[in-house]
Amino acid sequence: MTEHPFAARMTARLSMAVGTAALLAACGTRQPAAPEPPPPEATARNSVVMPAVTYGTTAKGVKLLKADDACDVPASLQQAVQDQLLAPYEYLLSPPATNAEGAPVLKIEITDLLANAGGLYGGPKIVQLRGTLERKGESPARFTAQRQMFIYFGMPRSTCSMVGVVTYALGEDIAKWLQKPVDGAALGEH
Repeated sequence: MTEHPFAARMTARLSMAVGTAALLAACGTRQPAAPEPPPPEATARNSVVMPAVTYGTTAKGVKLLKADDACDVPASLQQAVQDQLLAPYEYLLSPPATNAEGAPVLKIEITDLLANAGGLYGGPKIVQLRGTLERKGESPARFTAQRQMFIYFGMPRSTCSMVGVVTYALGEDIAKWLQKPVDGAALGEH
């Protein structure tokens, strides 16, 4: 069956019109885009203030020092908590937090640290913590936490990468505890 020249022209025009309409729909209108809402700001209701993590004393009375920590557990732990905060907390602030005055204050102390060099072959990696959450008008809530790792299948298999996995798990434990802080809680693996 042969097409008539008029029908062929109409089909071509119709397909061109459909293509143009699809292109215009994909491009949107010429109206300016609506501005995005501003990001929320840190306030006392959506923030936790966390001073620098400190080194404490072990159960045997040994004072831990920065020299005992080649992997910078305080920095790793602070980042892990910040990364895993859950609503209503959106911000982990360092003091002084003038924009979030009255926010809860989370103090964490490392009470034991075992991170022998040698990575996977250096034995277990263990981090123990003690923490206190101070809230205005309420008694402090305290916790202890411990995580350890014996076997590590990831790459790299360095001591600090293994300690990083341990501190990340502790950060998750702390973020969950902040949702419902119970005094005397034992977090992680005890």
